[in-house]
Amino acid sequence: MVWGCMSSHGVGKFHIVSGTVKAKDYIEILQNKLLPTARDILGNRSWIFQDDNAPCHRAKVVQKRLEDHTVNRINWPGHSPDLNSIESLWFKIGYKISKKKPSNKRELIEALIFSFNHIITKYLLKLVHSILKRCRTVIKANDWPIKY
Repeated sequence: MVWGCMSSHGVGKFHIVSGTVKAKDYIEILQNKLLPTARDILGNRSWIFQDDNAPCHRAKVVQKRLEDHTVNRINWPGHSPDLNSIESLWFKIGYKISKKKPSNKRELIEALIFSFNHIITKYLLKLVHSILKRCRTVIKANDWPIKY
């Protein structure tokens, strides 16, 4: 499994995850990847963090850590990939990697890191700014999946 973050200004630090992520592992990822990325990419600008509602993300200790760092979060329903911009990013990256046809784990990781770090910021901006349209489309579709 991998962890990565993005904004309309670029992608952040990338992390390869071994095994199941528990709350303490996720806190370490947030501390070592998310927060430094936010500082590097966004500086003093305000930002909102969206995760995918995995159980380790909802742990009280994780929530407390995010509050301690005054991380603004967006509440949204779990199992809603249509409303999470990074899911579209992962799909695009997966498509790029499939074209390279990696034959082992090392090649897969190299292709993943390369693809993640070479995403065009223009594409990220489009993803982030599409959220309002996505929400409207999901509402119109009565919460059924949409093409995003």
